[in-house]
Amino acid sequence: MDKCVIDLLSAVTQVNSRYFNAIGTREDQTQYNQVTENPFTAELYHRFKNIIEVPVNANYYNNLILHFDITKLSVGMRPDLVLHQAQENRNDQRMFIEVKTDATINLSADFNKLIEATASYLNFKNVVMITVNRRFNDMLNLIRLHRSFFETEPSRMRRIYFINIDTGNPEPEYNIYSLKYNRNIL
Repeated sequence: MDKCVIDLLSAVTQVNSRYFNAIGTREDQTQYNQVTENPFTAELYHRFKNIIEVPVNANYYNNLILHFDITKLSVGMRPDLVLHQAQENRNDQRMFIEVKTDATINLSADFNKLIEATASYLNFKNVVMITVNRRFNDMLNLIRLHRSFFETEPSRMRRIYFINIDTGNPEPEYNIYSLKYNRNIL
C-alpha cells in the first residue's frame, strides 16, 4: 500500500465526528438529515493537506498538488479529491478520492467511476472511496455484488481501496478494504 493511502487513512481518522452527519431544522421545526459530503470532504482536505506539508513528507509529495472537487472534463468525472502533479498533464496521477456520506445513496455509478479512474487514459496509481455512515459489512456486500470490480483486469483492481467509517457504534469504527487482497486489511 502506497504511503499516500496510509496518510489519507490517518487524515480520515482526524476528521471530527461532527462532520459525519448533521440534522437540519425546517421553519415548521421538523428535522431532517442534511447532506454532509462537502463539509466532510473540506475537512478531510484540510487534514490531509496538513500531513502532506509536514517537512518529513517533502520528498514523497514533492511536485504533487491536492485538488478539491476538480473536473476531469475528458471523461466527465468530478472526483472529490485528486492528488496529482498537475491538472494539465497526467505525469503523476497519484490518487483519486471519492467521498460518500449518505448511507442510502446507490454506489453503483461511483463504483464504476473508481474502475474508470484506473484506466490507461487516467491511470491513477491509487483509487480510494471513503464511505461514512454505513456499516462495514453492508459496504462489503455492496462491493461483492458489483460484478464490474471482478471483471476488471487484476492490475487495475489492485489499485482500488475502500475506507469505511461505521458510525453505528458509540465510537466510530474505521476499516480499510483492498480489492488487491480482497479482504479487510485493518
